[in-house]
Amino acid sequence: MKPMDILQGKWLGHPLHPAIVHVPVGTWIMALVLDLVAHGRTVSQTVPDLALACVILGLAGALLAVPAGIADWAPIKKERPAWKLGLYHLVLNLLGALVWAANLGLRWKALATAEPVTTAVLVTSIVGAALIVVGGYLGSLMVFDQGTSVGRQSKKKWRAIAVRGGANVPEPKH
Repeated sequence: MKPMDILQGKWLGHPLHPAIVHVPVGTWIMALVLDLVAHGRTVSQTVPDLALACVILGLAGALLAVPAGIADWAPIKKERPAWKLGLYHLVLNLLGALVWAANLGLRWKALATAEPVTTAVLVTSIVGAALIVVGGYLGSLMVFDQGTSVGRQSKKKWRAIAVRGGANVPEPKH
């Protein structure tokens, strides 16, 4: 199996990128929620510690999601609208990951202080979350509006499953 096949999830029978991206998106949003709870309040040290763990796990997940996403994006022809959407999706999410990396550095410095969730930590959490939410939205447009990777594994197989499930499936084009 070729490296591109591995990154695209062909061994899994499902695209790999959308399966992985939920880790950074979910953990970074949870870090933001925990920061909102802890900012300017006296809370158990568990709250900022858990937010720190969420940021680290999100960065690790992003390191896995990026190559899989690039493997899905690379075959798209440049003249297709999905190519440009994918580029914006990539740039926003890379910027988001960089903001979360900066957040980690700020958080690490503040962790042992009386205010573990400083204003700078909170602001970078908000900005990082906003970037990944908008970037994720663009990724959803690639799939749901442009059909990127839809039925990539086997269109015939998925059509048959839809028909068996009673879906209103249009006749195949010949």
